[in-house]
Amino acid sequence: MRSVFTCALVAALAVAPVGAEPVDAQDSLRRALSRSELARLGRGRLVVRSTTERRGSLRLIGGTSYQVVDLTPDQVWRALNDRGRYLRHMLPSTESAREIRRRGNVRTMRLVHAYGLVSASYAVNFTYDAAHKTVVFRLADDEPRDLRAGWGFIRVRPWGDDGTQTLLSFGMMADVGTGLVSGALRPTLHEWMMKVPWTIKKYLEGSGRSRYDR
Repeated sequence: MRSVFTCALVAALAVAPVGAEPVDAQDSLRRALSRSELARLGRGRLVVRSTTERRGSLRLIGGTSYQVVDLTPDQVWRALNDRGRYLRHMLPSTESAREIRRRGNVRTMRLVHAYGLVSASYAVNFTYDAAHKTVVFRLADDEPRDLRAGWGFIRVRPWGDDGTQTLLSFGMMADVGTGLVSGALRPTLHEWMMKVPWTIKKYLEGSGRSRYDR
């Protein structure tokens, strides 16, 4: 049986027409969400579907999460393509986000997080699909890293009838390691990971709004 994350990833990467999202695509997504989840989105709340998975030697945590942002898809997409010093405000507990290299539509960034007693540094390859406003990311295996494995996606799509809102779909699976600290804090780290759409919303509707709301 496919995991929740795998199903969400397949849906996020499905080929869709360029431009405005067709009404039936929004309807399909609404049918996939429960009434309570749609109500949470309508109140500006984060919707999370967490999951855990064993894959060989990997102990994966992650899932999918959704958040409505009060900016247009074009504005949100522009923000996701911004420089590292702005991107770090969109990610939970991120001390720095520095671009290492860029090759075509793929850029590699080193991220440094600090959460209580836990800190982590790793590099991620972000692949940008502008036509479908989707970012696919994977841990850069050729760079030093504190995580064992990690991959996921961010999807930007219109929400509502007037095109002024965006639904952020986020999915991630990661193995944060089995050390004493990471093991003890695994549930907290799991919750923290799934907040990415919320931290993006918080920044874009707050201190970052004037940069993209034009």
